[in-house]
Amino acid sequence: MNGSIKHLTTQRALLYRSIMPPTGHLYEIEYKGKIIRCRNLQAMTAALAQLEGGRLVREETPWTAEEFQKFTGRIHIPQRRLLALLLDNGPDKSLEDSALRGLLELPDNKSLAGSLSGISKVALMFDIAPRRVYTVNTIYRHSRPCRTYQITAEFAAAAAKHKWPSKQDLRDTL
Repeated sequence: MNGSIKHLTTQRALLYRSIMPPTGHLYEIEYKGKIIRCRNLQAMTAALAQLEGGRLVREETPWTAEEFQKFTGRIHIPQRRLLALLLDNGPDKSLEDSALRGLLELPDNKSLAGSLSGISKVALMFDIAPRRVYTVNTIYRHSRPCRTYQITAEFAAAAAKHKWPSKQDLRDTL
């Protein structure tokens, strides 16, 4: 692997990614809040088969017009603004939590978590995995977590196709 994170999800929002080998484990699977580490692709595939009956769905699933309109029509202004910033940043770049908070004028990560939670709740309401909208990566600096957020390429493509968000989408009153 070239060091990039590769995601696969199942119907229950399962994630795998390749990690650095110092631990001897090349893959991590996140499943229902637990981390399962595997040494090779075959072990990871076997674990996925046991967990989900072998049905894998690529995370890179394109958005349908219906699910995009339902999702974007239901999220509130703070979530729209957050997604607009991630869209402006593009699917190839991520924003650190501190930068995102600054742009949104939020006082702390608790406030940011509230907006992100709103996005996840609306996505799950329509049976959409939240990681189809954005991804989050946590790294530690000086023993403190630093999170980075990135819009997915699929969501960015759907937003461009639907010309979302418009200026009206970001106004305080709809």
